[in-house]
Amino acid sequence: MSGHLSSREISEWASGTRPPEAENHLHKCGECREELIRLHGALSDFRDSLRNWSAAESPAPRPIWRTESPHRTHRLRWALVAMAMLVLLAIPVYRARERPRPVDTSAEDTVLLEQIDANVSRTVPATMEPLTGLVSWSSTSPAASGKSLPKR
Repeated sequence: MSGHLSSREISEWASGTRPPEAENHLHKCGECREELIRLHGALSDFRDSLRNWSAAESPAPRPIWRTESPHRTHRLRWALVAMAMLVLLAIPVYRARERPRPVDTSAEDTVLLEQIDANVSRTVPATMEPLTGLVSWSSTSPAASGKSLPKR
């Protein structure tokens, strides 16, 4: 390695990146070692001043659940459990309201089937029904008995 370590290499060494070449150089070079010690001291002083300032500005946080009475926390837990149960019970009721209800069409189906049955059971189409009054379809007619009609 030629010369001294750069400020970037010293910063990387302090942050934990320690290549073997830089380590060898620090063992041999007192000037770079002094620079690293100064950086480490400055960072330590900064850390300590932040901790001291933080401690002076705010007291240690007290957990809320430790200062309350145990009965109050139990009531709060049960209230949360009850609310969760109500929400879980309300979901199926809400979904049941969303579903469309089936329409009862049995009466309409019955009327339609009766109409179809009436149309299928006709012997003559509806358009020819007026003509059925002109002809007699009794079994005593000569055509039905196999006799011929008189000639005119």
